[in-house]
Amino acid sequence: MHSSEKWLEFYRKLGFLFYSVAASDKRITSSEIEMLKKELRENWLDVEDSRDDFDTDAAYQVEAIFDWLQEEAPSSWDAFGEFEAFIDENPDFVNMELKVRIMKTADQITTAFSGRNKAELTILQQLNRLLNISQSAGAYHSPDNL
Repeated sequence: MHSSEKWLEFYRKLGFLFYSVAASDKRITSSEIEMLKKELRENWLDVEDSRDDFDTDAAYQVEAIFDWLQEEAPSSWDAFGEFEAFIDENPDFVNMELKVRIMKTADQITTAFSGRNKAELTILQQLNRLLNISQSAGAYHSPDNL
């Protein structure tokens, strides 16, 4: 069982990741933002019960960080590096169920506006490698066979 503080850190880094995915083609569309919000509501609020300092579901940190990053505008790869560092420092935190949720949400963001482009496919492939999801295990199968 992970502490609330660790979950808060995870959700914040997840905000970096999803920003990275949306910004990979150097533009973030309203469709991508709406998809992130939809995915957050439908697939992340029920993961666990941690709360933030304002007594809201800790998963909303994803959206808060995403919004902040839109203002700060770091490169997609710098943002990806933040998530990558979390995974490297906490290799046992993200189980297969979380890995699948992460990949599905990232995939949904990339298809929210006119399908996937080369930059988005590249970042999805990098994420798949980082999470070490076995294609043969059937855990996650992207429509593009990442």
